[in-house]
Amino acid sequence: MEWFHDFDWKIAFPEKRIYLMRQHNWAFAAWEIERLKGNLQPKSLLMHVDAHLDDTPDGVFVPGLHEAQSVEQLITVAQGHDYASGRVCPPDCMQIDNFIWAAVARDTIGETIFVSHQDDEVLSLEMLRYDAVHKRNENCQNIIARLPEDCSYKHQRYMDVPAFLNECDDQAWSPKQTKILDLDLDYFNLSEEIEHKLMPEAQIRDELRALRNLHQWDVITVALSPEYCGGKEEAAYLLAIFLETFELDVVAGQRW
Repeated sequence: MEWFHDFDWKIAFPEKRIYLMRQHNWAFAAWEIERLKGNLQPKSLLMHVDAHLDDTPDGVFVPGLHEAQSVEQLITVAQGHDYASGRVCPPDCMQIDNFIWAAVARDTIGETIFVSHQDDEVLSLEMLRYDAVHKRNENCQNIIARLPEDCSYKHQRYMDVPAFLNECDDQAWSPKQTKILDLDLDYFNLSEEIEHKLMPEAQIRDELRALRNLHQWDVITVALSPEYCGGKEEAAYLLAIFLETFELDVVAGQRW
């Protein structure tokens, strides 16, 4: 379990375009690297399955965000904060909850399907624009200024995977739009407290299989987030189920 103590732990299965990471901020780098390779197109569809919405917009202010053009530069931009270090987190750091809007700012993500049991309203582009214009909110104005001029970012919202599957029609998805499955294993922890309350194993397996088989994903990113899964053992348990379901051997993964 080297991943538990290494905040920068991340491995990839290049042939399958699957990326695993301890901290979710690295998903941004994975998407951008795959876009560099030509495997993702601008305005991709993101399916974000997570206990949390991760819709904090200050990711648009991360230094070097728009200028990064190489793998090395993208890795630098996506570098997160080691919360265990005791050091104060820089105000413009890529974090585990602001990486989606960072990708929106680079026009990599054009639409997000949020599947999360976090009981909050999703931040929309319309909200930002309304507050920027009608409330003259300077922060919102600055966020809008960091987005593409033709930004048309939109989202859908579901509370859990079954609710999404009940309404989903992936046949209606645009065939020209590349698609990302982004999963945080803490989605399977139903507890809002420090203690864990994991879904029954059969349900976890069923939902993972449904996500795997839903679409021929162009890229898959998976965050372990052990603290939010309930701890190291719980995260290891969920990771093992994921690896089995997606037919992966962590030993075969490549560090990146």
